[in-house]
Amino acid sequence: MARITLKDYSQAKVNEEGKIIDVPEKTYVVGVVTTRKLRRAFEIMSTIQEMSDLEANDEMIEYIVDVFNNQFTADDILDGILSEDFDEVIRDVLDQVTGAEKKKKQLKEKALKAQEQKAKK
Repeated sequence: MARITLKDYSQAKVNEEGKIIDVPEKTYVVGVVTTRKLRRAFEIMSTIQEMSDLEANDEMIEYIVDVFNNQFTADDILDGILSEDFDEVIRDVLDQVTGAEKKKKQLKEKALKAQEQKAKK
């Protein structure tokens, strides 16, 4: 499973100081990520160093649209993620696809159990 939340900044509400106070958002979920999409992630990651920043960003955006089975467009990503959050969102989606998120959770659970056992002694 993979999940991404995109915001609609064109509908953002701002206060008197110009700070954003409310932004409509929508979360998209794909229940199954196939091995083909995992393989594509590895392909992109292995060639990304050879690309310009623009090419790499475009490649990742199109990849994310594909992972979520075209539930949204590349424009939705470009307009729905703040520039300072873009790298984090990309990393998060890749972690979900590659299973890194699940592995991190398992390691955390293992560490907590070890701490509990140590505390009992």
